[in-house]
Amino acid sequence: MALISLLLFWAAFAFAQQAITPQSNTWNSNFSLSRSQIARAGFNGTTANNVNVAVCFERTNWATGSVHDDPFYRVPENASGMPAGSVLKVEQYTNTSAFTMPPNTALSRILFQSETLNGPTVPASAFVLWPWMPRRDPRTGKYAAVGWGHGTSGVFGENAPSHIRNLWYQYSAPYILALQGYVVVAPDYAGLGVDRYANGTEIRHAYLSNPSHANDLFRAVEAAQKAWRDDLSKYFVLMGHSQGGGAAWGAAQRQAKRPVAGFLGTIAGSPVTDLVAQENVTQAANLPFYIGYGLEQTLPGFNVSEFLTAKGVRHLDLFREVGGGQSVALQIDSQDGLFQPEWWLTPYMQAFVNLTRNGGLPIEGPMLVLQGTADPAVPNQVTDAAVKKTCAAYPGSQIEYAIFEGATHVPVLYASQRIWLDWIADRFAGRETAAPCTRSFYSPARKLASYQTELELYLELATQPYEVA
Repeated sequence: MALISLLLFWAAFAFAQQAITPQSNTWNSNFSLSRSQIARAGFNGTTANNVNVAVCFERTNWATGSVHDDPFYRVPENASGMPAGSVLKVEQYTNTSAFTMPPNTALSRILFQSETLNGPTVPASAFVLWPWMPRRDPRTGKYAAVGWGHGTSGVFGENAPSHIRNLWYQYSAPYILALQGYVVVAPDYAGLGVDRYANGTEIRHAYLSNPSHANDLFRAVEAAQKAWRDDLSKYFVLMGHSQGGGAAWGAAQRQAKRPVAGFLGTIAGSPVTDLVAQENVTQAANLPFYIGYGLEQTLPGFNVSEFLTAKGVRHLDLFREVGGGQSVALQIDSQDGLFQPEWWLTPYMQAFVNLTRNGGLPIEGPMLVLQGTADPAVPNQVTDAAVKKTCAAYPGSQIEYAIFEGATHVPVLYASQRIWLDWIADRFAGRETAAPCTRSFYSPARKLASYQTELELYLELATQPYEVA
């Protein structure tokens, strides 16, 4: 599945739409919008076609069909009484033939008990990626683990990375971590994958709720350590990008208030910090849909019409019906007249930002922040401000801020790969961190214009031997 963030390409759809066509004739979905759906959303023929193509693409890249048909995602009846960090279900050996994974890697999936922004427990899902030859933590002799927080995949149950063939971020981080010997524990975030409690009550994904995503990271690692207590070290590093970068920064803030033993540090790539500042710069098309959908369950009294027009509400309803992810969102969000003017300045949004902000708050443990100067989704000036605000208020913060010239949103993980792999290895080796509030600027070895800028590939399942000859 295409990994490119929705936030990255919203501007492309300010221009006239053109019909898109399937790249492959081997897709295993024949989805088509009904006439009533098209009429209700007010789609023209081009938009309806594009949504159909995008839905078929996404569903072809579901590894196990719909999450609602996969028994793994069904929450046990006794889950409600179990504390946060509990293991609810373990799928020891997930069938890797349905995924586009590197050779000599293995996969497990777990359900675990996490925590919402408001405190109650919530069931969630995660995948665990196993290297062929795991690194051992020198402190314990057990396997070294990294908790991975993914960037935006969507807000519905179907958008869980654990049931997408390439696990959503593939070689951008999780595959590289596993191939370097780390056991990767990757929560889907509450509401993705598992979108119902055992009693059938809906679980909505609280998009960009940094503290709750931080809970997912910590609790997924805790549950994995319990499920494989003889294998996994109690020491771990957390890492995330974009939405997951906000989760990783939120984890450092959580550690200052609720310390977890074994935490060695966190890496925040292109992190979400100040949503209002980010929206003022980017005017990103997906945020009112994604944030509004989750806010109805997070803030009492909120109605999504605070963010969306009547037309926007109809689009969101259709979006939810088809369980669309980023590829579908690019098509549905591309029309005018969907959002309320300056929706990000409403009192409900301000309340949400106050509950979820990163920056200007104490952190605990070392944190490496990765940022590209050409990132249109999480602008570098927004991240700069969050780092400066934190270091001004807490000059002893163990922040290493690494800036990469010309790097865009997801590609910054490729530009910085050697930096973050060395940083993780240093944490497990017990080496000292850099001085507090260190800033480094990196430029490419060759002319900037000579480098490939964006991701222009996705992993496709090989079904015949000649395809990988």
